Amino acid sequence: MAPEPDSYEVAARLSTIPDTAAAVIRYANSAYVGAVYPVGTILEAVVRVGCRTVGALAMASLNKDLVDTWGAPELWEQSLIVGRAAKVIANLRGANRNDAEILFVAGLFSCSGLASLTVQDDGYLAWRHQQWKRGLTDAQLLEKEALIYGDRHDRLAARLLEEWNLPPKISAPIAAHHDPNTLEDEIIRTAIAALPTDMAARCVDVPFKRAMQTIGLGEHAQFVESEAMLFAENTSEAFAGRVGASTERFSLT
Repeated sequence: MAPEPDSYEVAARLSTIPDTAAAVIRYANSAYVGAVYPVGTILEAVVRVGCRTVGALAMASLNKDLVDTWGAPELWEQSLIVGRAAKVIANLRGANRNDAEILFVAGLFSCSGLASLTVQDDGYLAWRHQQWKRGLTDAQLLEKEALIYGDRHDRLAARLLEEWNLPPKISAPIAAHHDPNTLEDEIIRTAIAALPTDMAARCVDVPFKRAMQTIGLGEHAQFVESEAMLFAENTSEAFAGRVGASTERFSLT
């Protein structure tokens, strides 16, 4: 396959971010992307997976640095599940490529409010999971969360993304995933519901299959769930052994 013109530029920029470049090469050589023979250069890896996938992996790298810095590393793989599930659901609903990528980013950063609360209290995630196991509903847990921590995690996430100058198309579905009004809100809510119930980032009480039925995709629930889990597993493996945070990142567009 001949490289696209953009591939050379992406590969050149990626060469300045060694940890992410290594992760992209490992990802390109994984069974997940159907690798038949190994690639050994950054350009070959970019050509194999495509510039948009490189952008998605770079955003995943940024999110990993964020949750690691805030002391919530367990949220990273969970955010990968949500991001991938959101993108797959969007594709199944007939979204265009750009809108599907936007929902991937929204899903990826949907855990940022949870992560930020661990800065206030490193026992927050354990507390939340304990409340969840006690059978509190979404509304009850959000009310208790706001009372103890001063605000809800979904509102905190939306404010953070606005401070980072991410567009409303990304921040709005995150802010509304407990009170969805649009299809995009429902997609993020459904993607979060794809998480297993024992994962800390699963902050909605609707069963995943029921959420999929709500958006007309009930028959695709197992496919979405398995695709999201597989993506998270392979991306986590690709980033294993990263040597540290980087400051230069790619845009998805």
